[in-house]
Amino acid sequence: MPKPIYLNLSAFYFFYFAYLGAFAPFFALYLSSVGMNAVEIGVLMALPQLSRILAPHLWGWLADRSGRRIGIVRASGVAGTVAFLGVFAGESFVLLFSVLFLMTFLWSAALPLVEATTLSHLGDETARYGRIRVWGSVGFIAAVVAVGYLLDATGPRALLWVVGGLMLSMLLLSWALTEAPAVAHPGDDLPVWHIVRRPEVIAIVAASALMAAAHGPYYTFYTIHLVDHGYSKSLAGWLWALGVICEIGIFVWMSHLYRAF
Repeated sequence: MPKPIYLNLSAFYFFYFAYLGAFAPFFALYLSSVGMNAVEIGVLMALPQLSRILAPHLWGWLADRSGRRIGIVRASGVAGTVAFLGVFAGESFVLLFSVLFLMTFLWSAALPLVEATTLSHLGDETARYGRIRVWGSVGFIAAVVAVGYLLDATGPRALLWVVGGLMLSMLLLSWALTEAPAVAHPGDDLPVWHIVRRPEVIAIVAASALMAAAHGPYYTFYTIHLVDHGYSKSLAGWLWALGVICEIGIFVWMSHLYRAF
């Protein structure tokens, strides 16, 4: 992979996961600060996952037919960033529900299509994927720690500006990404049910579902729980970062694990 492509992809992963590092741990805390109850917070924080169930099929279908994965990331990113501006218009449940659903639906195109582009650029060197993806973990750590200190010094509303700024950074970086030719694989023309009923696919889907279910309460209420029990937001950020620091080790050693297994 040429170095400019490597650097641009790494930078996009950095800012994409920095955005997640600001949004996922702290947005529920913002919702609590504007008077949302636990049920309302749970519903609103479930919207990104709902969008990831529905939207990627649409974006993938469009990418397959247009051959412009990065073009779709740019277009949906522009619309998603504009949609996010709605959070500054008010604090009602209906408004935030509408804004978050639209924003996450549109931005849900980014990661799957950039992942596909990354793997296409890597070709037969997929073992090197971890060396690109690790920058996403670095971005998450940098954001979750920095935002914790920022919210201690200012207040929850500052989070909106941080999330918006990181979203804009992702959008600008998407113009530095280059399209990669799609690679045909055996079985690409098979009906989807021929694939999803395979035992190994069922096992992966089941494991992923259990992992997502376990992470749901954690992502939504962990920071609120810590702050309610006297932890500072900066310490909460460091506790979030601890798990991702372990993740970095996995990505650094991924190429060795690929060769071993």
